[in-house]
Amino acid sequence: MVSIFECERRKDFSKSFTDFFEDLRTKITTSSGVNYTVFEYLNRGVRYWPHRCGATGIDNYLKQIDIDITAPHNDKDLLVIFELLINLLYWAVQQDYIDDKNCDFSLSFAKNDVENESNRLIKNAEYILEQCCNMKIREEQDDEFPKYYITKRNVSIDEAAISVPRLADVLLGYYDVRNADNVDAKKAALTAIYAYMEPHRKEYKGLSCGAVSEEFFASINTFGIRHNTESQKKMSEKKMVGLCDKLFAMAVYILQTPDVNKSKDALKELRDK
Repeated sequence: MVSIFECERRKDFSKSFTDFFEDLRTKITTSSGVNYTVFEYLNRGVRYWPHRCGATGIDNYLKQIDIDITAPHNDKDLLVIFELLINLLYWAVQQDYIDDKNCDFSLSFAKNDVENESNRLIKNAEYILEQCCNMKIREEQDDEFPKYYITKRNVSIDEAAISVPRLADVLLGYYDVRNADNVDAKKAALTAIYAYMEPHRKEYKGLSCGAVSEEFFASINTFGIRHNTESQKKMSEKKMVGLCDKLFAMAVYILQTPDVNKSKDALKELRDK
C-alpha cells in the first residue's frame, strides 16, 4: 500500500496560492508574546528591502507593475505576486540588522519569530511551485542582496547551464515567469547566447548538431533578433514568442552536444575495455 507521504498530490495553483496568502494573514503568537501576521512584517519590510524601487508597501510595489493584489487577472499575476512574497521572505530570513533596536522594523518584530515563520513559508512556497506548476525558485546573485525568481523546471536547461557556466544566468532565466510573453527579454537572451556561440560556429558545424546550429545562426540573423533593420523578416509578437522559444530549444541542444559527445566517447571506451 502506498503511504500518505508517497502519494502524488497535484494541486490547483490558484487554490494553493489563496491558502498560502491566508496563512500569511493568520495571526501568530510570537516568543515575545506579541501577536501579528507574517504579511504585516513583510509589508513593513518592503521599505527596507534593497530591491523596493521606492515602494513603501507590497500593494504599492505591485501597482508600479500594474498588478492589483486584491484582484489578480490570471495565474501569471498570481505568480508575480508569489515571487515578490518569496523575495521578501528570503530577505526577512537573511538580513543582518533585524536585531538593531534603533531600526523601526526590529522594534516591532523579533528576529527568531521572523526567521522561523519565514523559513516555514519558503518551504511551503517551494512545495506549491513544484506540485502545481513544475516550477522552482532560482537565486541570482546581486551586489546588494540576491534576487529570487520563479522559473520552470527543465533538466536540459540545467545541463546546458552546467556545460556553459558563463551562460548559466541567461539560460536558467529564460523561462522565468516574468519573461513568459516578453519578446524583448527573449531576444536579449538569444543575443547573449549567439554572442557566446558564434566563435564556436566551426566546431558546432562538425558535430552531430551541425545542421541545427547553422539553422540557429541563420534564423537569428533573419528575424530581427540581433538587428532590427528593414531587411529583417517581420511577424506578429505572438509568433515571435514562439520563434524565440524554438530557437532557445535549439540553442540548448547545441550547447549540450560537445559534453554529450564526450560522454559517448567515454562510454565507448568503457565498452571496448
